[in-house]
Amino acid sequence: MKQLRYLILFLLLCSLTAAFVKTASAVPASGFSQQSDDWYDNWGIDRNDAGYYGAIPGYIPNLAHETLGDNKELAYSIGQQFETQYSDKVNRATAILKYIQTWTEYGYDSDNFIRNGFAQDEWAQNADEFAHAFNTSAGVKAIGDCEDMAFLCGTIYVGAGFDAAIIDAPEHCALLIWLPEFSNANDYWDINDGRGQGWIWVEATGSANPLGWTPSDFEDGAWMAYPIANSSEIVAQPEGFQPTSVSTLDISSIPGFPLESIVIGLLLAMGIIYITKKKSSASFITSKGTLKQTH
Repeated sequence: MKQLRYLILFLLLCSLTAAFVKTASAVPASGFSQQSDDWYDNWGIDRNDAGYYGAIPGYIPNLAHETLGDNKELAYSIGQQFETQYSDKVNRATAILKYIQTWTEYGYDSDNFIRNGFAQDEWAQNADEFAHAFNTSAGVKAIGDCEDMAFLCGTIYVGAGFDAAIIDAPEHCALLIWLPEFSNANDYWDINDGRGQGWIWVEATGSANPLGWTPSDFEDGAWMAYPIANSSEIVAQPEGFQPTSVSTLDISSIPGFPLESIVIGLLLAMGIIYITKKKSSASFITSKGTLKQTH
């Protein structure tokens, strides 16, 4: 009987251990180690260095995969909640950016991250670390800089059903999402991935930045875009894409908009503009009085 109790106790301990291991594996960055002057997480990602053209150990773009796929946790679940709450993708995308802008605040790494007594001039948080840092119930905001917000946006948008790409720009990091039906962007980007134009910029570093607004500093397209899949696989040399800016979306590339309809619409618009201009001109001339006879 005693042996049976020991056996049952042993099996319970095994079950608890297995459950703990399964849970712990989903918690990102369980530890950091210092190599030379930089700090590496348990995935081998250098949290102090963005890297060069996506190659590991730099954190762009592979830090995203610490919170996607098998590693998904809080940030991804926030995205799933938005997908459930908003059936319309444009409204969903807008609401996600507003949520992130509400619960995050821009701050410098050197003011907020200390390792072994030294301020970190550069420190990238993954999406779950950043998501756990704010508390909507207590009104606590999370503090981070551009890459922190980009990775948080990336995981939440992927969790909400969007295709996303991390932007690696000079001295900046941001996000693109694929949303060609969005009508208020100042630039619609073709990143030359074969899909055409329809990627729009997500800039969460300012509380008032609207969805689809590309900062003027980056409208030259001198940056790289790295699409992020819902995968936990870290790729040694991920494929990046050089973008092309298109200020006006080519609607003919969207299914359901035949070329003939576009041509007819343009002709109608031109006719309305012509008539309006004639009326305006006539009204202007008539108001002069002495020129009334020329009408």
